[in-house]
Amino acid sequence: MENQARNPVAGFFLSLVAAGMWGMLPVTLKELLLGMDAQTIVWYRFLVAAAILLPWLAWLGRLPTPRQFVNGAGWWLLLAAVGLCSNYYLFSVSLNFVNGETAEAVIQLTTLFLIFGGVVFYQEPFTIAQKLGTALIVVGLALFFHDRLLELLDPENAQTIGVLIVVASAVGWTIYALLQKKLHSEFSSAQILSLIYMFSALVLLPFINPGSLFGLSNLQYGLLAFACLNTVIAYGCFAEALKCWDASKVSAVLALAPLFTISSLKLVVLVNPDYAFSDRLGWISIGGAMVLVLGSALTAIVPRTKDEDLPAHIVTPHAD
Repeated sequence: MENQARNPVAGFFLSLVAAGMWGMLPVTLKELLLGMDAQTIVWYRFLVAAAILLPWLAWLGRLPTPRQFVNGAGWWLLLAAVGLCSNYYLFSVSLNFVNGETAEAVIQLTTLFLIFGGVVFYQEPFTIAQKLGTALIVVGLALFFHDRLLELLDPENAQTIGVLIVVASAVGWTIYALLQKKLHSEFSSAQILSLIYMFSALVLLPFINPGSLFGLSNLQYGLLAFACLNTVIAYGCFAEALKCWDASKVSAVLALAPLFTISSLKLVVLVNPDYAFSDRLGWISIGGAMVLVLGSALTAIVPRTKDEDLPAHIVTPHAD
């Protein structure tokens, strides 16, 4: 990536669109789970993404070729696919137990996991700014859950189960992200994603209930379409933003995703006070979310000497 930003205004707005789409995804999935199980939702998302990305790569003449599967790359790709597939699936499952605000806040742990993974597996430095960002993320989570900490100590509590599932989802994403960095010597980011989408759609096929599609309401059809297009459009905006703006600044904007989740649910509750799927966060929890975002953004804007070597999808940690 070039160090000099070429169009910061476009980069900012493209990053903001991606952050907004990722931030609204938990709200969408929560509603969809009323009419469709998690594995079927995820399968449709992978299927649509593969159906869009593979023809696009074919048109560009950039489909993966057998000669790229060298030096164990195929096995690393398989493990990365398992990581991302589990991330998508577990994040959707978690929303059976927690609401969107909680899921989106906890998934920010990917920031910490990716930093620690980079230190352990790639001997990357753990800078003072990253240590401060880590501390802010921990403090932000403590403030976010300040009124539910005792509930989280109960292993049978639905909140506890949901949070643990989100943590497992974050681990899956981190495995994928760390391996993508390794795979980037053989594959482009788009090639990796296209293969993962295709693999995941095939793996989930025996476990889905595609007929549930016909039982959805009109609203749920729209939400499913949004969820299916979300990954492709958000990733597209993200990739284009990286062409216009510095990777660290794009990453900092994407850290705003939890605030989009919280604000969208606040708006829903304002319009429909009886809406059931909101944590109705108080000001302390909202403040904690802001501290969490600040910590994530701080880790993102730490100068990296080799940003140009990083694939687009791992300059910022996010999960689906």
